[in-house]
Amino acid sequence: MANAFPAVLATWAPKLHEHYVKTITALFSHDNTLRRPFTRSIFPATTYNLGPQTFCKRHFDFANLAYGWCGIAALGRFDPVKGGHLVLWELGLVVEFPPGSIVFIPSAVVSHSNTPIMPHETRYSATQYAAGGLFRWVDCNFRNVGTYRKSLRGKERADMVENDSKRWKEGVELYPRIPYVSEM
Repeated sequence: MANAFPAVLATWAPKLHEHYVKTITALFSHDNTLRRPFTRSIFPATTYNLGPQTFCKRHFDFANLAYGWCGIAALGRFDPVKGGHLVLWELGLVVEFPPGSIVFIPSAVVSHSNTPIMPHETRYSATQYAAGGLFRWVDCNFRNVGTYRKSLRGKERADMVENDSKRWKEGVELYPRIPYVSEM
């Protein structure tokens, strides 16, 4: 299951996947004391919710890369028609999310939760994700933003401000494009 996360991301969002590969590879190459949770995963962090009836209230994952995607897997034995639905609040969606399913969402900007399951059922979850601070650390030549910004002068500082203003748009440009039916 752990290696399914990067494979799904590479299939459905190849540009975003490549961005993760480039950044996270640079991070781990720079500091050989760091250890990946899974050797073949591009995600540097994982969380397991071991229930036995995992239920998450509405929340954002503020520390995750804002335009990044968080992989969520539903596990356990429950009837996905009766409970365990994924709720994506800003999108107005309630989605059946059966055991064994994996979904990717921009969890820092879309609040999400899941619905309770029946008392006799079990539901667990596994997630893989990346903190936005890791991407900033790499972008700032392996320094925190404040230290890096203080080291810049003139045009370099102006370039950083300009790049910061473009970051969200450039990140979203990494998302896949699915043509409308009329475009096919």
